[in-house]
Amino acid sequence: MNALTPSLAIVAARLSSPPSSAELLEGDVAGTTPDWRGIAVPEHLLQRFARRSDAAPLAARPIAGGQIHLLARLPGFGAVLLDAWDSTRQRWRGWLVTPDTAYADACGLVVEERDAPADPRAGLVLCDMPVALAVTDLGACLGVFSQERLQAARWLELHGRANGATAAPGVIARVVLPGDGYALTGTPLSSELGKDGRVAYRQLLRQGLQQLQIASADAAAPQMKTPVQAANASRWLKIVTAVAASVMVVQSAWLFLPKEGAVVGNAEFRSGGSGVETGVRTRVLFRAEATEAEIRTWLQREQLEIVAGPDTLGAFTVLSRNRQKVLPPPGPGNPLAVINP
Repeated sequence: MNALTPSLAIVAARLSSPPSSAELLEGDVAGTTPDWRGIAVPEHLLQRFARRSDAAPLAARPIAGGQIHLLARLPGFGAVLLDAWDSTRQRWRGWLVTPDTAYADACGLVVEERDAPADPRAGLVLCDMPVALAVTDLGACLGVFSQERLQAARWLELHGRANGATAAPGVIARVVLPGDGYALTGTPLSSELGKDGRVAYRQLLRQGLQQLQIASADAAAPQMKTPVQAANASRWLKIVTAVAASVMVVQSAWLFLPKEGAVVGNAEFRSGGSGVETGVRTRVLFRAEATEAEIRTWLQREQLEIVAGPDTLGAFTVLSRNRQKVLPPPGPGNPLAVINP
């Protein structure tokens, strides 16, 4: 079995709990001196720290396609590159992402300098491991792919296995894409039992996804033939106006575009000459089982209006005339599932 970094033992350890920053650093400088805190930090670690710092402002970015997000329940295990929102299943489709570029196979897309800023925890997109996740499965944003790079991931998922190169674990190669593009990827997996550590690596990753109860995107369809209709699904379109109008009068223009100077998402906005007061807009997702009556009662109690939605994520935008308004957290007594998805 070829030597790959990190070891499979370290990968397996991620399934139980993420290592601390100190453990990661100590593992990277192993073989020098036990008291690594008293030595100069190696250059490659300084680069990792710099990449993480550069990507930090992305952490709270609203969810959208092309973004890489940590897995919320076990962020030390991996992340996901989001492709597109499936409104039928109320899931994001994407691909598993890990920091382990050395384990790239012919369907693996290596995160490069041109993808910066990108946290070092986003190193390899496993395009042969598509997944389907709920919004609540997503943690902090680690990076954002361009449409060109997102298209490269789609292409590798469909055509990566046709790579006719010889299996060579740990080797990263430049592959030409349709047009003038290229991608850095690995070689095909070896069919010889025990000769390719990348095979065992993928088995460990699949075990992790099973533990987290994250379904394969390909397997999600037959499991969700009769999806539970969410309060944010299309069936709610016909009652949005009724719910909003029962609370306060809503100007129809708000349903399409925010007024001049508006910023959506816990931000103050001011109408563009309409004479409407300033206020706070917030995007929300309602619980799947929330009823129209429950939402209506909550809106009245909190003195909120629905002024837009649902968007492509299934979220609504609510308006408070009170500029100091803070929405209560999701929980008993309200129909909220997620605030600012």
